Amino acid sequence: MDVRANDGKYIHVDNRLFFKSKFACELYLNAEGLKGNIMTNQEQLDILKQGVEIWNEWRRKNLDESLQLSEIDLEGSNLSGINLRGADLSRANLNNTNLSEADLSNARLWKAHLEKANLSHIYLRDAYLYKAWLKQANFQSANCEGATFARAYLHQAVLHKADLSVTNFNGADLSEADLRSANLTSASFVSTNLTRANLTGCSIFGISAWRVHLQDTVQSHLIIDDGKTTITVDNFEIAQFIYLLLEHRKLRGVINSVIDKGVLLLGRFDYNGLELLYAIADKLREINYLPIIFDFARPKSRDLTETIMILAGLSRFVIADLSGPSVPQELYATIPHFKIPFAPLLEEKERSHSLFRDFLGYPWVLPLVEFRSKKHLIELLIPSVIQPAEEKFQERQASLDAVFNC
Repeated sequence: MDVRANDGKYIHVDNRLFFKSKFACELYLNAEGLKGNIMTNQEQLDILKQGVEIWNEWRRKNLDESLQLSEIDLEGSNLSGINLRGADLSRANLNNTNLSEADLSNARLWKAHLEKANLSHIYLRDAYLYKAWLKQANFQSANCEGATFARAYLHQAVLHKADLSVTNFNGADLSEADLRSANLTSASFVSTNLTRANLTGCSIFGISAWRVHLQDTVQSHLIIDDGKTTITVDNFEIAQFIYLLLEHRKLRGVINSVIDKGVLLLGRFDYNGLELLYAIADKLREINYLPIIFDFARPKSRDLTETIMILAGLSRFVIADLSGPSVPQELYATIPHFKIPFAPLLEEKERSHSLFRDFLGYPWVLPLVEFRSKKHLIELLIPSVIQPAEEKFQERQASLDAVFNC
């Protein structure tokens, strides 16, 4: 608790550890020769219950007073237009409360309950709503710039035309929320649930979106406006990618480098293959390639086919170390459909997989290269792997050029 004494000095009083009552606090101040005026949670609550007009007048005269209103129960109250700027409302019960046009900027609403609360046109700039319960709350046209909604529950909340710029929605549940025409500029969405939410017409320049749940989410007319040009897309995650392309010229160069020089290296780290892959990568770098290492080892429940297909599609050719008990299942869905050079490797002491022999019939799959040791493989790498892969790549490019130049 922060206390202002008559001489203007401030003292921080930790009432959780040392002072259990207003009387004890005053004894401490008197002993220090600092007569102060301390308001308890109950005294502030008594003023609050006299109505918004009286509270706001008191607040205007006591701007330095710390508002300690945690765990208060104001369910169903009409607090429209109230000034609770900077208040501690942690764990408060504000369900069904009318807080329209109120000022709760910088307020602490940790684990507060605001189910079905009217928060339209409210000021919540830089407010802290971590794990707040906001089911079906109405934030229409609210100003929530810089607020933290991390792990908050906003199921079916209405955020239509709200300013949600620079907000933190990491881990939040926004399922079935109405975010139409909301300003999401520079907002953060990491592991956020947007299932069946409506994002129509949102401004999303500079968003950070990772592992977002977008099942049945309406994503039409998403606006990317950097102040110079305006682009509209219909996919939340693609919008982030387009933003990166527009803002970072180096990224465009990186993508071109991956396509021109990228070599995907596939193997298993749990069969002593990591050292081998690193050795191959070092050799590739020496001759100006860009190695991309991918580990086949993964949780059994996870199918990484899509990941491999994306990486393979960006690569000039693929090198795969097949040393191990079986052919990774992802290759069955990748090799037949990607006509890029594919160079298989196998340690001599390992038995070749009979199922993999079926892949050798594809013209873009190179003959199996067997090696005795890491040193032996590095010696074979250029003449037996890279040169044949480059020849296949050039053949494919020539065929494509012939088709598209007709």
